[in-house]
Parts: sequence; structure tokens; C-alpha cells
Amino acid sequence: MSLRWPVAVTALIVSLLLLFGGYTLFQWTNLERPLKQTIAETPTVTAKEITVSPDKITIRLEADAHFSLTQQYPSLQKQLTAIAGGRPLEIEMLDHPDKTLNQAWGEMVFGVEEGLAHQRYSAIPAAVKKATPSGAESYVVMDDSHLYIEIKQGEARLYRILPLHKKESGVKDNG
Repeated sequence: MSLRWPVAVTALIVSLLLLFGGYTLFQWTNLERPLKQTIAETPTVTAKEITVSPDKITIRLEADAHFSLTQQYPSLQKQLTAIAGGRPLEIEMLDHPDKTLNQAWGEMVFGVEEGLAHQRYSAIPAAVKKATPSGAESYVVMDDSHLYIEIKQGEARLYRILPLHKKESGVKDNG
């Protein structure tokens, strides 16, 4: 019984192509395409990058001037999380802060972090308002898992999404 090497190598290559092709097709039809469709249905955001790996999904979103982090992001995140099917999902909102908004964030971060650490959530909007530059608009919203902070001044935007839970707590730059 002699093994025919060309036949064995050909069978191996065909098997690998079928496996990887099937996996790629599965990822496209069950994850990437539905994620892109959901993002496309939200007219104020565009997907800059979607990376699907076996251990997590990473999405980079860019918002236009009409996007409201505090009003639109929580529902968009829930929709995308449902599509991810239990796979960890990381959404990065690309903001465009200017020097003034970055300085304001530096001033308010201590009040925000203190409010999160001591669970004095009602003090957070006051800390944000106090550090918000004149002429800028600030919005603070909280749901059961995150705190959303949005500051707008002219064309500049600053978005921060902070976890409420202690084990995840900590200010994380979202941009």
C-alpha cells in the first residue's frame, strides 16, 4: 500500500480551504454583515473599522455633528451586543476634542471618578457642569452599567463612556 503524496497534499489543501472558507463565510454572514447593516441604519455614525476575531469584536465608530452619545449610543450598543452573541464587544467612539475640551476633561475627571468610586452619582453632573467651558454644551446620562459624558463646543466633541461597576471602574480614554 503506497501513499500517494500528491493526492494526500491535495486533499489536505482542499480540506483547509473548505474549513477556513467556511469559517470566513460564517463570520461574514453571522457577524460582520449584520454589524455593518445595524451601523448603517444609524444615520449619524459610520463604521471606520470592524475587526472580528475569535476572542472579541472591535468596532471603531465615527459620529457626525448630529450624533448624541447620551441618546443614541446606549441603544446602538445594545443592538450590536445582541449581534455579537456573547462574544466580548469593544466599541470605540472616535471623538475630536480640541485643547479646551481636553483641559475641561482634565479638570472634571477627579469629580467624576470620585462620584463613581463613592457611588455618589448625583454629584457627577455638577462636576461636569462646573468644568464645562463657557459656550459648550455638556450632557451626562447613566444606565445600569455605564456613565456617558458628552461635551460639544462648535465642531469639537468629547465622548467618555465609563463603567459603573467597581471591578471595571477607572477612567478610560475613549479616543
